[in-house]
Amino acid sequence: MTKSMLLSLSKSLSKLTVGTEVTVNTIMPGPTLSENVQQIIEGIYPNEEMAFAEKEKDFMIKNLPQSEIQRFIRPIEIGRLTTFVCSPYASAFKGSPIRMDGGMVPTIF
Repeated sequence: MTKSMLLSLSKSLSKLTVGTEVTVNTIMPGPTLSENVQQIIEGIYPNEEMAFAEKEKDFMIKNLPQSEIQRFIRPIEIGRLTTFVCSPYASAFKGSPIRMDGGMVPTIF
């Protein structure tokens, strides 16, 4: 399924919930620090004296320079956003694509 199909599905489902407290949204995380990604970075930078944060920042600058946070998104951050979106505090979010990409998209359009 393509990104546009998923976003269209999310918006369509949200329209089916009009008048209810049910919300349907799409969380779109950017590059995420999984265990595999961490192992890859550790393999690229075998220097044990270098802190992981330094390795990660160097990797991001070289490979994903458009990232404004210069690090991978942590799974806990996605979890926190998910918790918020599923809470009553996010009741006004309906059919929303919520981008969590560390500022990687260069424009708002």
